[in-house]
This record gives sequence, structure tokens and C-alpha cells, in this order.
Amino acid sequence: MTNTEKKEKPDLLKQMSSVVSHELRNPLAIISNSLYFIKTKLAAGGAALDPKVVKHIGVIESEVKHSNDVIEQMLAFTRVRELRLAHAEVNSALADLQEGYVVPAGITLKVDADPAGSCVNADMEAIGYALRRVLDNAVQAMPGGGTVTLAASQDGELVHFTVTDTGPGLPAGDGEKVFEPFFTTKPRGVGLGLTIARKYLEQQGGTAKAQNLPGGGAKVTLSLPLFKA
Repeated sequence: MTNTEKKEKPDLLKQMSSVVSHELRNPLAIISNSLYFIKTKLAAGGAALDPKVVKHIGVIESEVKHSNDVIEQMLAFTRVRELRLAHAEVNSALADLQEGYVVPAGITLKVDADPAGSCVNADMEAIGYALRRVLDNAVQAMPGGGTVTLAASQDGELVHFTVTDTGPGLPAGDGEKVFEPFFTTKPRGVGLGLTIARKYLEQQGGTAKAQNLPGGGAKVTLSLPLFKA
């Protein structure tokens, strides 16, 4: 492969992802709007809906959401994010994440605030996105239910966001492989969540690592430089 080809390949991937996302997002939006119209019309009659109809409406909504999530991850993976750094309190970020994250049935989400009340200078929208991807991975690793713990701490130089779960742990105990693009052990998934999480952390001078816990389960740590006044 020539140097020109090597340079053109990432650009082509970005262009392709943008075109595909545009061509898919429009029909997905139409499907969502049409489904909303159908649900409104069905509810207007006042009669109880056929359980099979309710089930299939739920299936459509779930598939539309999944498709949009895949598109979002593709774009996050291929595009260079323009960072907007700002002073932020770690515990406020944890509270916002806890409030906005939809916890599936059977999953318990515990949040342990940073006792030191640390601050960072970071793009917290990007960090929040990264943490949601890590939380998603932890939740999906426990289809039978379990506990996910989101915590923050600092060691004088770095602030650490950790997500631990009570699932089966990382495959073969490999903490690096899970960050490889398109690596996944799930039947449905593009395998970009942790890749994007590490990308956003490294863009801000941070790191991301994963490991199995001695008593079972996995732990993912996202670290950022501590803001020192």
C-alpha cells in the first residue's frame, strides 16, 4: 500500500461513515415519527391494545434506538472531536451521569463520590459520553442482573473514574483487547464503545485501562490530570 493510499483510507472511512449515517438517520427519523403517529391514533380510541401490537411496537422502538446508537458510535470513532475544555467538579459530573443514565431492570447502579471533591479541566461532555459507553458495556456483561459501581477518586496527580461490575469478567483476562476497534463478545454490538472511551481520554492527556477483579467481575478506569488551583 502506497503512502497516498494509507492517507486516503482514513479520509474515505470518515466520508463513508458520514454518508451512511445521513442515509440511515433520515429513514429512521421517519420510522420514529410514523410510529409515534400510529401509537397516538391507537391510544385515541380508548380501548386496550392487543398485547401483540404493543409487543411489536416495542420491538420497532428498540431496533430504531439500537440503529441510532450504532450510527452515533461510528461517527464518534471516525471523526476528530473538537474539545471544549472547562473547569469541572468531578462529583457534579457523577451526579449528572447518575441522573441521566437509564438503568435496566435487574441492574443496581451504585455511585461513590470522590471524598476529596476533585476538579478537572476537561471536555465533560466527551468524558460523560465515554463513561456511558463503559457503563453500557458493564450492564451488557450482566444479562442476568448484577451491580455496577461508578466511583471517583484522586491520587494527587490524576483523577480516576472507575466502573466495576459483578459480571463474568473480561475474556481471557485481556484488558487491552477490549479497547481494540470492533472487538466484542456480544451477539449484537459494533465493539467501539471502549475504543471511543480511550480515544476521548487520550485526547485530553488521560488514559483508559481495564482489568479483571480478584473476586470476580471487571473494572475499567478512566484517568484525567487533576486540576490544581
